[in-house]
Amino acid sequence: MSLTFQDLVIIQLSDQERDSQTITLENVGKAISAMHRDGIVVLENAVNPDHIDTLNSVLSADAEILAKLPTTHFNNTEDYGDLPCGNMTQGPSLDPELMFADVWANGPAAAVLNSMLGPKPCVNYANGNTAVGGFTGGRQRVHADITFNHSMFPTAIVTNYYLIDTSPANGSTELWIGSHRDTTFADQRNCRDTPSPPGEVEFGIRKELVEARRAFAPPIQPTVKRGSVVLRDLRLWHAGRSNPSPDPRIMLAFVHTPAWYNCPARIELPEAARPLVEQWARQEHPVQYMAEFFSSTLDQKTIKFNPDFSSTNKGYLSLLPDLPAGFIYNADTVSNIKINYR
Repeated sequence: MSLTFQDLVIIQLSDQERDSQTITLENVGKAISAMHRDGIVVLENAVNPDHIDTLNSVLSADAEILAKLPTTHFNNTEDYGDLPCGNMTQGPSLDPELMFADVWANGPAAAVLNSMLGPKPCVNYANGNTAVGGFTGGRQRVHADITFNHSMFPTAIVTNYYLIDTSPANGSTELWIGSHRDTTFADQRNCRDTPSPPGEVEFGIRKELVEARRAFAPPIQPTVKRGSVVLRDLRLWHAGRSNPSPDPRIMLAFVHTPAWYNCPARIELPEAARPLVEQWARQEHPVQYMAEFFSSTLDQKTIKFNPDFSSTNKGYLSLLPDLPAGFIYNADTVSNIKINYR
């Protein structure tokens, strides 16, 4: 039987909620319900549009440079054919004047995150991805962002910020609504008892499971307005899609984990951003950045891709499903292993 809730839940925030960076209890309740049922929710009108437009102007110029750098991380393509996806890693500006609080520590999103993950959730990843313009037909393999044995409840939620209105016409993300609710690491191709070939790991959801789910809950490619914040459980199946339009589609990403989870990943930030980070940790709905601060100026175009969302909490790890450990994708492993996407 086909599922009846195959559209994104979009919660329209008032201008007062956006400007005050607050959210009503009714909207929090709706957002949490959508997160548990669907694995994703959109808070529309959550960010000052001037902030979004400023960031898009700066990062669009950077995208042209990044696309030509040999060090830029490009994401994978699908099993069939070798069409490039044009999907690359691109993080937010690290200039403190451009680290807007309603993006880095959005109040409405933080209220939902504190309710979902417990008090003072930790940000262990500040990055994003860009669908470079002018690509057609390429796509990522359907995957989840947690590539190792994990729980059956939320332990990592990403907040995404599209810097322009986004739809299938410019590469919105393919989403498999509700797929987080019964997925385990056993659904992934790299969940195996025998080791992968030396120096090689295969990612993605097993093909037969993707096709089985397609029969009753096919994916969607949504339309999302700029100024929205999208909250997504990292267990949710999804895939990047190519962007046939002429302009880059930039989406920023901040991954939050519970304070008890003890994720080891750290974000590189300039020392000048420390007062901002400390202020965000004191707000009504705190957001804590697990950061290393550097006295020198940091260029977001050279920050390493480090999607380590693992836990070091031994109590949590002791009660995970009896499955292989999987692959933790961090700054050390990404530079010395071949990722087999095909």
